[in-house]
Amino acid sequence: MSSQPSEAHIQTAKAAAGRLIAFYPSIQASDPQTYAAGLVQMFAYYPEFLIAEAIDPVHGLPSECEFLPTLAKVKAFLEPRYRRHVHMVEMKERFDRARIEAPKRNPEADARMVQRLKSLSASLGSSLTDAKPKGPEAA
Repeated sequence: MSSQPSEAHIQTAKAAAGRLIAFYPSIQASDPQTYAAGLVQMFAYYPEFLIAEAIDPVHGLPSECEFLPTLAKVKAFLEPRYRRHVHMVEMKERFDRARIEAPKRNPEADARMVQRLKSLSASLGSSLTDAKPKGPEAA
């Protein structure tokens, strides 16, 4: 979770809390304002896309909870998704991180290797032309 949510994010969390509460017929908390404030505080520490998932009427908490969810239920919904998100971000950062640098080319060694390959190619070429065919094709 982020350390301190911005004011804009807190406003998003307030709107999301209001929307989640609106999906239920009546608020059954002993203190509705305290419940709503707790919900806002909970939402404020999660990214907006997770808040949107939580309040989605088809795939979120309203589709899973017959009654207004407790703050523990809200956290149980959000936390595994948040951890998966953090894991994916870390995996992407590891993937994007610079790899071990390839060794520097040595022009002298490259020239020697080219010379050896040319020499090998020449010796193989002359031995191939001197060889007599073997097998059924020779007949």
